[in-house]
Amino acid sequence: MRKKDFYKRNKSLILISVIFILFIIIGSFINKIDSSNLEDMSRQIGEIKSYYNGNISIKDFTLTNIKEYIRYLGSIGIFTLLFFTFPISIIVFIVKAISIGYTINTSVLLLGLSSFKMCTIVLLKNIVIIPMSIILIELSITHIKNVYKQLKKRRQDSIVALGKEFVLNLVIIMCASIILQTILNIISISIIQFLAR
Repeated sequence: MRKKDFYKRNKSLILISVIFILFIIIGSFINKIDSSNLEDMSRQIGEIKSYYNGNISIKDFTLTNIKEYIRYLGSIGIFTLLFFTFPISIIVFIVKAISIGYTINTSVLLLGLSSFKMCTIVLLKNIVIIPMSIILIELSITHIKNVYKQLKKRRQDSIVALGKEFVLNLVIIMCASIILQTILNIISISIIQFLAR
């Protein structure tokens, strides 16, 4: 990769990261708790806490999270490959950021100072997946730009080659991020459950 391309890609990654953080902040602001949904939110947080208090097996927790990661990263990849549905990939990415902000703010509002543990759980659960999804979004944008250029030139072979290259990158990112995140999840939940005894 040329030095110019390297700096351009880094700039894109920083911009996407900033956008993601902004939507986390937006997610924390749009969360409003009132008497009608307070009980439901308390129940949901209680279910999440039970994961980390030894009330569920590490195996069940791990499988649930792996499915979630596959749906999230897979959705971004598939909607990018279909080209015209690429905006949905961006929406999936944004919704993830908003949901993180929403969850953190809900924990703070409902649990107060004791929300630190919940916030740590949310961050640990996404600490690998989020950076990898930012890289995936950057690759998706680059892929869409390249495909668009080839569409204008009507070069079908080049479009197929770009698609194969993107699928390879998608598989590598998904495998690497899910494996690393799963290992981290198993370690973190084991430590938290041990401390909760």
